[in-house]
Amino acid sequence: MKRIMLCTLIENRTIAEDTLLMVLKADPVALADFEPGVFVNVRIMDSDSPLLRRPISVHETDIEKGMLKLIYKVVGEGTRKLSEKKTGEIVDIFGPLGTGFPIQSDAKSVILIGGGVGIPPLYELGKRLAEKGVTVTTVLGARNSEGLFCLEEFGTLGRVVTATEDGSHGVKGFVTDAIKAEDIDFDCLYACGPKPMLKAIDIEYRGKKEGYLSFEERMACGIGACYGCMTKTKDGLKRVCKDGPVFSLGEAVYE
Repeated sequence: MKRIMLCTLIENRTIAEDTLLMVLKADPVALADFEPGVFVNVRIMDSDSPLLRRPISVHETDIEKGMLKLIYKVVGEGTRKLSEKKTGEIVDIFGPLGTGFPIQSDAKSVILIGGGVGIPPLYELGKRLAEKGVTVTTVLGARNSEGLFCLEEFGTLGRVVTATEDGSHGVKGFVTDAIKAEDIDFDCLYACGPKPMLKAIDIEYRGKKEGYLSFEERMACGIGACYGCMTKTKDGLKRVCKDGPVFSLGEAVYE
């Protein structure tokens, strides 16, 4: 159930280039509604500037400890102000929002493919899959080594492969290059990242593998009311914030 949650900020620290981890103390009852792949809308300030909340994907939930972890990248005024919040402050979030990743109970091996700020929502998914005994392989991509993060966390789930455009870490190239170079086999894929990455994955595996892609898009309301985050699909225009952000392989139509 969607709700406004007033959370206490426990930690807000840099973990990679312009990328921060925010740890919040939250209501355990509310966290029970958070599925892998959903996001929250974070209110930046008590004032009207900036006016709009910022959508941030959920990295991890811990119901027992009442802990919610978000990872975000500083890209403008709103996220810059968010990065300046201190321990003990109250953070106003609204969620959970969106449609998350479906967990395929019959899959024996899955691959998680993350690029940039598309990496965070894959961890909670991988954690739940690993708990079910599924073999999890993670492929993470970035422009350079400074853009990679959470390698140790994903390493607790299974094998981790990296790709960087400049070759400073792992395979030189893109995540699709790393999958081929390492000859990774899998039953089902889950991916989140920039649209060019998702397009390449979709073209490569649609009709061959089962899979789900989580799209990043600029949002305003986050609940489907403003129609500001529309994306083309084979069934017409859909709202990323409400109908997504997760879509099946082959569902999206790319420009």
